[in-house]
Amino acid sequence: MPVKGAGRPLRPLPLPGLLSAVHIPDPHSPGMAGLASYLARRHARVTVSSAPLDARPDLRRKLERCSVRLQATTPGGIPLIWGGDNTAIQDILDHAVGRGLPILGHDRAVELLAGTAPVTVAVAGSHSTTMAAAALTCALARRDPGWILAEAPKGDSVGHDGDGEVLVADLCPDSSGHETSPPGWRFRTLGEGLRPTVTLITAADAAPPCWWNQPEALDRMEALARRSETVVVWAAQPGCQELADRLRRHRPGPRVVAVGRGTDTDVQVLRTFWTGEDHRVTVQADGERHTFTVPVAGTNNAMAVAAAWAAGWALGVPGTELTDGLGAFAGVERSLTRLGSAGGIDVVESRAVHPGEIAADLQGARMLTEGAVVAVYEPSGHLRSNALAGPIADALSAADRTVLLPVHSTFPRHRNRADGGEAILNAGSTDTVIRHEPGLHQAGADALVASLVQRGDLILTIGPHLARQIGPSLLAVLDQT
Repeated sequence: MPVKGAGRPLRPLPLPGLLSAVHIPDPHSPGMAGLASYLARRHARVTVSSAPLDARPDLRRKLERCSVRLQATTPGGIPLIWGGDNTAIQDILDHAVGRGLPILGHDRAVELLAGTAPVTVAVAGSHSTTMAAAALTCALARRDPGWILAEAPKGDSVGHDGDGEVLVADLCPDSSGHETSPPGWRFRTLGEGLRPTVTLITAADAAPPCWWNQPEALDRMEALARRSETVVVWAAQPGCQELADRLRRHRPGPRVVAVGRGTDTDVQVLRTFWTGEDHRVTVQADGERHTFTVPVAGTNNAMAVAAAWAAGWALGVPGTELTDGLGAFAGVERSLTRLGSAGGIDVVESRAVHPGEIAADLQGARMLTEGAVVAVYEPSGHLRSNALAGPIADALSAADRTVLLPVHSTFPRHRNRADGGEAILNAGSTDTVIRHEPGLHQAGADALVASLVQRGDLILTIGPHLARQIGPSLLAVLDQT
C-alpha cells in the first residue's frame, strides 16, 4: 500500500479551529511537550504554565525554541489541554469551567490534528511505544513526516511539523493522564475517534491505571485496531498474538501485519547481533532482506526498531528507503542514554515505567558493563506501583542492588491507599533493595548510591522526576570519591 502522494509538500495543512490557540498547564507531563511543540510549529498560539518548568530548564529551552510562550498567570479565553498533573490544574481548571472554555485531553487533541493529515501512523501499546515511534520518524525521513512524541529522538525535537503528508503519533499510556482525569471529567483515551492509516501495537498487557488487566487492554487495542486500515503487531510482546488472532477471526477488519522472529510472520526478524556498541538487525519481507543498525543496547530496543521498520513497510515505503532513514537514528533521550563516567563508573539513564520496560532496560544495561549493575528506581504513581508491585519487584531483581527512591506522584496519596514504594519493597527481596527516605540525618540518595559501587560498575537511573535529576549529581559525587 504505497503512501498517497509521497513526497508532495502539502503545507499549509489546516489547523483545527479549536486548537488555533491553546494553553497547556503541565507541559512536563508525558506527551504534552510534543503536542505543544507540534502545535506551535503549525503556527498555533501555544502557552504553557511556567512554574512546572522550574525544575526542567532543558524542557523550557526546547519549548521556547519552538515559539511556545511561557505564562505565569491564568490565560484568557482559550481552550485548555490537560496532561495528567493534578497539581497544575486546580485554579486553571476552575477558571476554564467558570468561563465555559473547552477542556481536552492529550488524545483528543491528537485526534483533531490527525484529522487534518492525509496519513496517520499511530503507535500504541501498554508499554514500549517510545523507541518504536521515535525510530519510525527516522525511517520515514525521506517523506518528511510530522510527529507528536512522548520523548524526542536524540538530537531532535519531541514535536515536529514536516512538509510531507504523514503524521506519526505516540499514544503512550501516560499521555492519557498519569493517574486519572480531573474530578468530574472523562477524557477520550487511546484515540477513541482516531482512524489511523497504520497502527503499530507494541504490547497489550495490564498497565494500571490506564488498563487494569490484560482483557481490558486487549479490548482497547482491538477497538483502535478496528478503526485502522492496517495494524502491525509486535508478535513476541504480551497479548499481541491474541490481538492478531482476534482481528483475523472476526472479519471484516483491518489488514494485519505481524513482525517477529517466527517464520509465520509477515516481517521476520532473522538476526539481532550485539557488537558491543550497537545491534545489527536483519529483517526479511516479501523475500527481500534488509540490515540496519540500532545504536542502543537491549534486545527489546532492537526489536522495537524492527517493529518501526515493519510499520513503514506496511505503509508501502520501500525497505531500502526505511533502512537508509534508520541510518540517522541515534536512539531516544533517556532510553539507555549514557550520561557520563566518573571514577571508572558509568551512569546511564532510563525512562522505563512499566515492569516490562524496566526488565528490558536492565537487560540492556548488562550488555554495557562487565561489572555490577546498580539501579536507582523512582516508582511512578501510587496506583501503578501498588497494582504492579510484584512484577516491578521481579523486574528489579535483575539488578545487583537497587536504591528505591520515594514514589513520584502529582496526586495526593489517599490515606487508605498503601504507599507504592512499600508495596514494591514488600513484594521483592529485601537483600538487594534499599529504600531511601529523605531526612535530616540521612545521606543523600546520590551518596548512598555511590557507596554501593566500585570501578567497572554501572548505575542505571530509572524514573520520571528525581531519577532524572540524580544522574548529574551522582557524577559529581563519584568524581570526588
